[in-house]
Amino acid sequence: MAALTEPSRVGSKSNRAERKKLVSSIKQKAKDVLGSKENSNNIVEILEYLQHDEKDIVNAAIQSTSRIFCHLLAEDEMIPAPGVSGSKEKYRLWLQARYNDAIRCLCNVVGTFVTVPVLQLALRTLMKFVAEESKHPFKKEGSSSNYFFPIHIIALLVPQLLSKTVVFSELIGRCKEYMEYDDVRYHVLQHVQHRISKQAKEKLNPMEMTTLCNNTVNLLHTVTMPTDEESINNFLGMIPDPDEGGKIMNLKEHRRVFTNAWLAFLRFPLPNSVYKQILINIHENVMPHMTTPLHLTDFLTASYDIGGAISLLALNGLFILINQYNLEYPDFFTKLYAMFEPSLFHVKYKARFFHLADMFLSSTHLPSYVVAAFAKRLSRLSLTAPPHALMMLIPFVCNLLMRHPNCKVLVHRPHGPRELSDDPYKMDEPNPAKCNALESSLWEIQTLKSHYDPGVSRSAANIEKPFPKVEWDLDLDLTIPQMVAKETKKKMKTMPLEFEPAKGLLGGGGQDMFDARFWVV
Repeated sequence: MAALTEPSRVGSKSNRAERKKLVSSIKQKAKDVLGSKENSNNIVEILEYLQHDEKDIVNAAIQSTSRIFCHLLAEDEMIPAPGVSGSKEKYRLWLQARYNDAIRCLCNVVGTFVTVPVLQLALRTLMKFVAEESKHPFKKEGSSSNYFFPIHIIALLVPQLLSKTVVFSELIGRCKEYMEYDDVRYHVLQHVQHRISKQAKEKLNPMEMTTLCNNTVNLLHTVTMPTDEESINNFLGMIPDPDEGGKIMNLKEHRRVFTNAWLAFLRFPLPNSVYKQILINIHENVMPHMTTPLHLTDFLTASYDIGGAISLLALNGLFILINQYNLEYPDFFTKLYAMFEPSLFHVKYKARFFHLADMFLSSTHLPSYVVAAFAKRLSRLSLTAPPHALMMLIPFVCNLLMRHPNCKVLVHRPHGPRELSDDPYKMDEPNPAKCNALESSLWEIQTLKSHYDPGVSRSAANIEKPFPKVEWDLDLDLTIPQMVAKETKKKMKTMPLEFEPAKGLLGGGGQDMFDARFWVV
């Protein structure tokens, strides 16, 4: 995957004075073009400098191009005038052709240059063209409506942003300010879908696929979606008439292009890093804005079946589909049960997983045997869990018992089996309904009362005490260094060992142990 680095320049032999002189020459050519039509051929020379290797020269060429064509657009120089023909019409068409050349050259700069400030300047210039051309259109593109948006600029820009060779993290991050415009976002999402669909037909090597996926997910994450039609009022270009705006004013259309872009992207063979990036935010940034969130069912169930961290991150989105959109997924709790393994206490997303698991198991409508299975499995895992994990695990089990009083038989079972081999619980049984957890007891928590860590032993003792009215807090982010720091900061009380202070080491009378009379050689 290529990163943005400063390349060796072809013009590196030129000294600074020559470059400065050339930059001044480019700016002067732009002034001459604006001063007289006779100097219009300077436009061709300026556009050629957009293909230069020196960033100062390209920077000057971009600024000059912006100045020239923003002026021509604002003055309607490229709009057909009624009754005008001959040389004036040829000149107008020639300006249009050079304007299109400028757009292609600027998009080429975005796709090939590597200096971030130059890339951002090229992007800003293209978006200036979008704003000016939409307000001063010289081509209606076959539309009978008065509303116009220069789609051709977006169509050339999006493929450059979705590069398969260079990761444009900073440049795409700059796109966020433009994606807040309703018209820009709508047309960008349309062309993201087109670009992804086209790339899906090509054979990309793993590095190209990773680069493309990173650029795509970064661009999609810059999107800020409207929540109602009244909020569709922010436009970079022409403000559409409410009666003639058509699709651009329709919230359903915005959600449709958003949904299509995401679904096209999620069909890609995503690398793990992108998978995780999507799953972390999918329930907040994607699902609420889709036409039908159930379209994500295949993606989320496939993610849930992958295993490891990806399965953990897919939990929340899948549970929302089950809980809020009536998705039928009978194996959800069976697969959740299977995720509770000893390695779980050492993964990166441990805190997130236990937070979600606590939320999933909070329903009082769950069968007692399901809750008992989770409580027993966690108790068994506690035998090998590190101390900081136990400070979260024990309150987790206690909260399960508090929500489901029927499961308290796991604590108060005086006539249960005396030997470990007689425990009816089947740790290797994948189905929580068949593991016989409700017939067992939480003897594992009882053993933790003798744990070497005083915090763990105190926490384990709570399971035999009357439960409070509110649930215990879960120390999801507690670490061993935090536990050590907490213990070292405690103020220890000095305990008296003798009521009367000793007057000497070997008895009363103040006898000195170093007195020679007590030593025999």
